[in-house]
Amino acid sequence: MYENLKGKTLLVMDRTALAACAVKKAKEMGLRVVVANFYKKEDSPSKQVADVAIDVDISNIDAMLKIIKDYNIDGVFVGWTDSHLPFYAEICKKANLPCCGTIEQFDIFSNDKNKFKELCLKNGVLTPNKYKIDINFNREDLDKIKYPVMVKPADGSGGRGILRCENESQLIEHYKALYKESKTKNIVCERYMESENEIFIHYTVQDGFCSLSASFLKYKTKNEEGKAASCLFHFFSPKFIDTYKKNQEKQVIKMIQNSGIKFGNIMFQGFEEDGKLYFHESGLRPGGEQFYVFSKELNGISSLELLIEFAVTGKMSLYDVKKQDNNIFSKYCCNYYIPLKTGKISKIEGIDEINTMPQVLQNVQFKFIGDVIPSTSSLDRVIFRIHVMDETKEKFAETLCKISDTVKVFDEDGNDMQLEKLEFDRTLEMIKDAWDC
Repeated sequence: MYENLKGKTLLVMDRTALAACAVKKAKEMGLRVVVANFYKKEDSPSKQVADVAIDVDISNIDAMLKIIKDYNIDGVFVGWTDSHLPFYAEICKKANLPCCGTIEQFDIFSNDKNKFKELCLKNGVLTPNKYKIDINFNREDLDKIKYPVMVKPADGSGGRGILRCENESQLIEHYKALYKESKTKNIVCERYMESENEIFIHYTVQDGFCSLSASFLKYKTKNEEGKAASCLFHFFSPKFIDTYKKNQEKQVIKMIQNSGIKFGNIMFQGFEEDGKLYFHESGLRPGGEQFYVFSKELNGISSLELLIEFAVTGKMSLYDVKKQDNNIFSKYCCNYYIPLKTGKISKIEGIDEINTMPQVLQNVQFKFIGDVIPSTSSLDRVIFRIHVMDETKEKFAETLCKISDTVKVFDEDGNDMQLEKLEFDRTLEMIKDAWDC
């Protein structure tokens, strides 16, 4: 089915473990793959599986265009890093190669949360109330704020820099800290959503048609102080989706189409409150949770393959999303994230056994021996993200607990670094909650 792709060459600019998955897939599809970024091969998982690896700064547009010419590149794949998207758009435009968005579209949907919120309001898409505030902290602005609020960098991603503020003094303190670290000096202040139902929705756009490909709910582990910390599960659950499709989806699709997006993946992240979904972030790129691992297994369709095909041909023809896509998966599916306690990794055990389990479709490793785990609530704590699938809720819980028991990650003192060892009752409770039982 990949006959039209054989002999073509794909340029991948992302360095990550996720990009390595894309490189492997492209090679399976018959493409030659060139990976170019400024990381050395030992620090770039994608380079380690590429046909050709080139050390270059992708922001050097002229150098990237020379690579495209010298290696007869047919298309560019950028991957999962938001900061790469503007370079991707400029490179593709100058090289006359297919691109899933323009610089303006990437700015709105992936790189500037304020612009995304403005677009939501313009199109009637619900988003948490935003408060006007700047580094001058005008009294008139501060007096209009109702607490708690959330502050975060408009150009941040991966949960980094997000802080809850209970009062004015916390707001000013946190805002100043984020402002100091931010390159753009663009900070978002919005109503803090008390809901524990954090939801992600993914669309595949094929020639302007928007197909709801996946939806999942986020569940968190606890940190050393017992507070909500890094992600533990993404359960691919249909909870809230029927109501969303009935009352809100029309406006969201209209927003995508009015923005001129014709091909690609687009993600919306938000919270449920009183049966309504409030979106506060988006991404015009593949999602890090790789929902297509499940959709390929259960529905016979892969948006990753469509994106690779588009990169080198300008078309998405391998699958018909209108007929084949289905966000309601026929089995219980999740990404199981394994976050770690702070410390330095000295030994890892049990992974070979995990990877041979029939319920495990994929396991992506982000941290390795010698890496230091910081104290954070972001994805920087995560060592593995495992795609797990099973037949029933009970079997699903048993499988997840078996994985948790099998994986062993030790620090320099021989202590187990796994932040939360799964227990059957708590795991089953989360599964039942995710499927609204």
